[in-house]
Amino acid sequence: MTILRSRVAAALVGAASWTAAEYGLHRFAMHEMRGRGLPSVEHLKHHADVTYFSPTSKKIASAAATTAVTFPVVLVVAGRRWATAFTVGLITMYFGYEVAHRRTHTHPPRNRYGRWARRNHMHHHFGAPMRNFGVTTLVWDRLWGTYDEPGAVTIPRRMAPAWLLDDTGEIRAEFADDYIAKGVRRSDASQVERDRADAFDNVAPV
Repeated sequence: MTILRSRVAAALVGAASWTAAEYGLHRFAMHEMRGRGLPSVEHLKHHADVTYFSPTSKKIASAAATTAVTFPVVLVVAGRRWATAFTVGLITMYFGYEVAHRRTHTHPPRNRYGRWARRNHMHHHFGAPMRNFGVTTLVWDRLWGTYDEPGAVTIPRRMAPAWLLDDTGEIRAEFADDYIAKGVRRSDASQVERDRADAFDNVAPV
């Protein structure tokens, strides 16, 4: 029972540690790099086109790389059993994060937390790309001074999630307090290029 509890505790610590990794990777490996390196390129492509998500093969490769770094370090510090459980917790939370992040763009919120997560993340995309790096929590943004209160988030119609707009292109009534829509729903070639340039410069789209 003691061993089981120890492993469960290690897995929970690993899961909790993901939130710090989420913040650090999002801020430094993806945004601060400004397109230098594959993680940054993939992420900024998503900012340029919010319907783009890295393919599963790249997500698996990212998880493998995270494991390759994390497991040996924890192994030296705490031993094999703890390292295994810690890494399982960390990677499980990573895949949970991937699902949660995608759903912020593809599905409407179901509860108060979901509503916060979407407004917080949409503000990161469309208001302040160098703020609000935490997708699942604001703890690390608060700690490192990168949290920006979203207020009502203004979103270009061409980039708005499908769940946010009605058939006329206006914000659905249930989200009217949280969002404002601007512009037209379709992009021409020049707008696509501007959106890409803005994304790689860490500038909010206009």
